[in-house]
Amino acid sequence: MSALPPRCCFYEPAALTPFAEARAAALALVQPTGRTLSVPLASAHGQIAARLVVAPHSLPPFDQAAMDGYAIRIADLTAPASTLPISGTTEAGDEPDRLARGTAYRVMTGGALPQGADTVVMLERTRNPDGDRVAFASPPVAGSHIRRAGEDVRAGDVVIHAGERLGWPQIALLAGLGIDTIVVAAQIHIAVLTTGSELRAPGEVLAAGAIHDANGPMLAALLAEASTRISVATVGDDRAAIAGYLEELAGAADLIVTTAGMSVGARDHVRHAVRDAGGTLDIVKVAMKPGKPVALGRIGGAVFVGLPGNPQAAACTALAFVRPMIDAMRGQPARSPIMAIAAFATGARADDRTELVPVRLRIDHGRLVAERAGAEGSHRLAPMAAADAVAIIEPLCRLEPGDPVEILPFERAPAWRE
Repeated sequence: MSALPPRCCFYEPAALTPFAEARAAALALVQPTGRTLSVPLASAHGQIAARLVVAPHSLPPFDQAAMDGYAIRIADLTAPASTLPISGTTEAGDEPDRLARGTAYRVMTGGALPQGADTVVMLERTRNPDGDRVAFASPPVAGSHIRRAGEDVRAGDVVIHAGERLGWPQIALLAGLGIDTIVVAAQIHIAVLTTGSELRAPGEVLAAGAIHDANGPMLAALLAEASTRISVATVGDDRAAIAGYLEELAGAADLIVTTAGMSVGARDHVRHAVRDAGGTLDIVKVAMKPGKPVALGRIGGAVFVGLPGNPQAAACTALAFVRPMIDAMRGQPARSPIMAIAAFATGARADDRTELVPVRLRIDHGRLVAERAGAEGSHRLAPMAAADAVAIIEPLCRLEPGDPVEILPFERAPAWRE
């Protein structure tokens, strides 16, 4: 009998795939879908811009008063105690007027600066004793209190880049430029399939030996964004049933994510079911803790990721592999690693596996600090509920307090980011 090729569905590799290599392999499996749609600005929050956006005009679009006060020509003040006649008023929204020489012009914040004016004197530094003239309490500073046209954004500037996430600041900028629609990446369809005959939906009464399924709701929440569409199903430990689900999902989903059944036990059927559904696996085990039984491959036109069954392991591997894959499918550039300062030690480690540790984050003297959250155990949910991220501990690394460590935040826009 000929030897089986490396990493086929039945081959058990002698060495685990290193964590960094597996992360690179995961990204190599995906490419941008190229699907886009145009959405109203009101529906764009959280979406990913598919094209760059150029400013159609400048912000501000014209010279504006930055304060309530009086617009003047500084050369018209011939003495420290000068007074000038008031020749007009411009409210916000009025068309710009022209400043007559030797006069002052009332302006309101945001109002168009009269042509010929070069300075605005704030109201608090003036006196208006008779309503027709204005006196200045101190010599004004030339050019003060004016918002110049284009000082914020110039016409033709790139204001949104392709792959940029649209948060409320981006929405405000686009709205200020009068843009009411934007082209975004179409939703990525992610099919989550949890496997295990012991699983019951939350709310169901548990029979002896059964457990509630945490992975399905967890992954649906972890992967849910404005630009993703999540479907969740559960199937028992039946190879034919799993293969049937996978084959059906491969025709509809961009990304299939399963949990459990990736090991080599008698009831671990997912690897075989992938083959039965016409799929292939490039990676079957990764040198990481928790989360060793991770598989990466394809079924038809869908990318396949098989995650472990223990909830903490499933969450860690989803953060490390699935989220970056989704970003790449939407055309987002690779993210730079986020680093923190460790507030815990791991001691000497002879293990050649990368370890992912739940951590709580805090800002201490301007530095992002990560402290361990809860006890070890890939089955444990409480440490994840107490954490903000997982820290990546390199293999054979002795981590000490104060050492830098890469983290994978739970939230896409964490509150601690400054």
